[in-house]
Amino acid sequence: MTPASAAELSPDAEALLQAGLEHHQAGEREAAEALFRRAAAARPGEPTALYLLGLARFEAGDAAEARRLLEEVVALKPRHVLSRLTLANLLHWTGDHAGAAETYRQAILLEPGHAGALIGLSQSLLSAGDPTGALAASQAAAAAAPGDPAAHLALAAALMSLTQPAAAATAYRAAAACQPDAAEAHVGLALALLQSGEAEAALHCAERAVALDDKLAPAWFALGAVLRAIGRPEPAAQALERSVGLDPAHAAAHLSLGIAYIDLDQPSPAKRHLLRAVEIDPASKEAHANLSSLYYRSDHWQAAREHAQRALELDPEMIVAHQNLAGLLARDGREEEARRHRDLAYGKQNLFITKAAQPIQRVLVLMTSESGNVPERYLLPAARYTRLNWFVEYAQEQQMAALPPYDVVFNTIGDQDFAGPTARNVRRFMAGCTRRVINHPDRIERTSRHLAPALFAGIADVVTPAVARLDAETLATRGFVAAAGLAGITPPLLIRPAGAHGGEGLVLLSTGDDAAAGAAGAAGAAAPVPGRDYYGTAFHDFRSPDGFYRKYRIIFVDRRPYPYHLACAPGWLVHYGTSGTAEHAKLLAEEQRFLDDPEAALGSRAMAAIRAIGERLDLDFCGIDFSLLDDGQVLMFEANATMLVHPEAPDGPLAHKNPYVERILEAFRAMLARPA
Repeated sequence: MTPASAAELSPDAEALLQAGLEHHQAGEREAAEALFRRAAAARPGEPTALYLLGLARFEAGDAAEARRLLEEVVALKPRHVLSRLTLANLLHWTGDHAGAAETYRQAILLEPGHAGALIGLSQSLLSAGDPTGALAASQAAAAAAPGDPAAHLALAAALMSLTQPAAAATAYRAAAACQPDAAEAHVGLALALLQSGEAEAALHCAERAVALDDKLAPAWFALGAVLRAIGRPEPAAQALERSVGLDPAHAAAHLSLGIAYIDLDQPSPAKRHLLRAVEIDPASKEAHANLSSLYYRSDHWQAAREHAQRALELDPEMIVAHQNLAGLLARDGREEEARRHRDLAYGKQNLFITKAAQPIQRVLVLMTSESGNVPERYLLPAARYTRLNWFVEYAQEQQMAALPPYDVVFNTIGDQDFAGPTARNVRRFMAGCTRRVINHPDRIERTSRHLAPALFAGIADVVTPAVARLDAETLATRGFVAAAGLAGITPPLLIRPAGAHGGEGLVLLSTGDDAAAGAAGAAGAAAPVPGRDYYGTAFHDFRSPDGFYRKYRIIFVDRRPYPYHLACAPGWLVHYGTSGTAEHAKLLAEEQRFLDDPEAALGSRAMAAIRAIGERLDLDFCGIDFSLLDDGQVLMFEANATMLVHPEAPDGPLAHKNPYVERILEAFRAMLARPA
């Protein structure tokens, strides 16, 4: 259909247009356009020639000339609906959504109930930020053309924008019923079902979309999003890689892919894709928040702060950004500001439920908004456990009495240094709790560093260095050495911030001068952070005869010891990730022997002592770091529940650890499944 019939044309113009249409149908668009242009020149002001030439310029990507030509056609034929629709489509395509919406409305005035115009109006209004208007237009389109899948797709898109995924799923199903092989309908249905919590059904729809069109980027995106949501990050990453390969400018796909790589503990590709998401969409608050978390975990404090602040500029209520800023401020000793961000993060919502597709258990996870939670990600994989993460210090009495159903409680508030804000509410909850509790809070209380000498006193072949908690007020007036001296601990001594792990802020004072800390510490801090308590621990030289310092880690699951790793380093500050163990075949072989048979590696005296330590700790899940002295005794470094257990890259230098890691994880899950 064209604005004027062929009979109105001069014979020459008519022949030119007919030839142009034949070339166009054959895919010869340049030849077709040349003929349309000749026809327009042969009869200036002819609507049909101008219309076809406008379409040709539209197809060629010349939006400016196409718009000029179509506006001229509309002026010549003001009551011709198709011309207005084509112009509206062009305006929408070029981003003039307000102009497009007005032009669609004009077409609807000319032909009320025109489904194409109503669909286009809905899409333009949605792009212009008016989902309510888009919903009304798409509902009218679906009523006018119930057999048109595009009408149902427009309706579904409006409903998704209004956060009504269940209703959107109904509309997507209607679109699929109209056209069963429409991959786009199955893509939308997968995402709607995912938002509705129907992960298994969503997976089926996403797989169907990919089967229908494996060159459709949104289909791979939907499949990746669903796989990531059900706890399968590796195939999720593969699907999302296909998506960004087909559509490199899709910000949401890069965001999801970055998060999938975070789940896979692959920070480099995670950062690359999150940065690409921000590059494409600078207003992506989720990308900024995830970059903040990624930088936070890798100790890039300034970058973590910048992205958290940017996320909050975009959404002042974004919980992850507030949480990251709270941690960064607490690290700097700015506790009042840190608490303000925690209050903003959890004051409105303190219970977060992550549903597994087919859960074997529902676990209520007690957490603190501060640091010091047991890393539970690998202990409770998202594919197998529904987790109810409860930041309990913000709980009210009414919430405690109306929690969603759960099977078992896992207290992950594992560092007593951070348990203070939660203590009152935890006691109130425990008084009425009838479910099994993993790591009872009463037992966690005994694991503070300064209580270790008394806790392990009397265990044969265990050396527990003297340790004291140095309060901030005393440190501010006396300094590290003098404050430790009041507790009877003299140099050489280790100083570390209360609540710190992984060697953060740890320094060795080998003389009576605090300034010596600057040359012997992980952080080089010779002065205490104001307002923060520290621990002072007597230092025992544990260097082995070969010159290396060794630190063993054993994890206790239900009080049974499991070897986890052995780190060897040339200096006293031994951290597995920076020790260099992975670079030496001899050291890796030594670690392998420890993992295979810890009793043979450590000796029967040491293993007996370690078993006794596990019984004394009396925790369901915890770990100890220690060394072995020349006389066979166990030198204790720390014992607590906040030990990270995680698999290594299957193709990396530490892949030999994975069978032993899996033993620990499966032992934990077996313990979790046992009845009280």
